[in-house]
Amino acid sequence: MTQTERTITEINTALQDNEAGDISPEDMRDAVGSAMGGYAAVSLAGSPAVLAAVQQTPLVITQYDTLQAQSSSENADGADADEVLGQLTAGVAGVYAISFYASYSLNQNNRLTSFQAFLNGIAGEPNFERFVSTGADVGEIAATGIVTLAQGDTVEVRVSQDSGSADFTFNSVGLNMHRVG
Repeated sequence: MTQTERTITEINTALQDNEAGDISPEDMRDAVGSAMGGYAAVSLAGSPAVLAAVQQTPLVITQYDTLQAQSSSENADGADADEVLGQLTAGVAGVYAISFYASYSLNQNNRLTSFQAFLNGIAGEPNFERFVSTGADVGEIAATGIVTLAQGDTVEVRVSQDSGSADFTFNSVGLNMHRVG
């Protein structure tokens, strides 16, 4: 049976107090399908990948090589992922959990690296920073946030560093979103 994603208001209306006993099996399937939410994820599953010449202006991380997960057919409009552009797109308006992780090294020493989420190409907060003293050191970062998105909103993560130019070698990197409300 097909499930239909519904808004919280629609679910609350369909599943009121049920004194009349009129909650249908379809209402329950739709509630479960809606609660599951849409999701999408991209990751680097293969060999390490280089993002060259990172400077002070943030660059979109596009070193993903795998469309790791995407909404099932019941939630086809929930979320979409594009590993080439390094973007996730909300298919329906809602509240989403956004998570990002990276393990990386640099070809330069003593650099303050910054990772920042961008919504529809506009920088968001917070900006996560990590100092890498020796370029060969492996730095790690992980971040999760909750954000309200409109249908069609895009999310990406960009990286920068504080001086000159440095190549980032990503050993692993991932970006995912899951509609939670």
